[in-house]
Amino acid sequence: MKRAFTLAEALIGIGLFALLIGVVMGVQRWTGFATARLTPQLALQQQSRKALVGMLTELQESMEVVSPKPGCTLSYALVRDRLSLTRWYYQLPAADGRSTQLWRYVDDPELDRARRATLLLSGIRRLTFTARTEGALQLNLVLGEGDQELALLTTVRLRNVAAAEEIW
Repeated sequence: MKRAFTLAEALIGIGLFALLIGVVMGVQRWTGFATARLTPQLALQQQSRKALVGMLTELQESMEVVSPKPGCTLSYALVRDRLSLTRWYYQLPAADGRSTQLWRYVDDPELDRARRATLLLSGIRRLTFTARTEGALQLNLVLGEGDQELALLTTVRLRNVAAAEEIW
């Protein structure tokens, strides 16, 4: 005599299979939402990373923080580089009206006027420069794109501060 599944066993098997498929689909949907939520933030981080690394490296190679004075916070910064050229980091409103752009102006007479001002970073929601000392500058930066935001708080120590001191 052949043994076969009863109707109850078949329904329980189908029910367990449907439950397993439901759990797998739920996990897949959740990971899809998580990926959709994280992708714009990762893109924002990647786009801003190159500009930030270049700007922070340039700040580290400077000689002194001219403005803001130690203990003060401003929306712009003036630093003097190793050639004693003044570099001005300032913000201008962006076209979208919600953010600003970070520009750098170098007071270099060897550069033509068009190349003295350079756009460094866009999509800035908030940027402040706080001078800790004449040789340390803290940046408080919030970048945004759509409803995504990326915050950065870092202190840049100027490497060439000792080189700026006169030796008698």
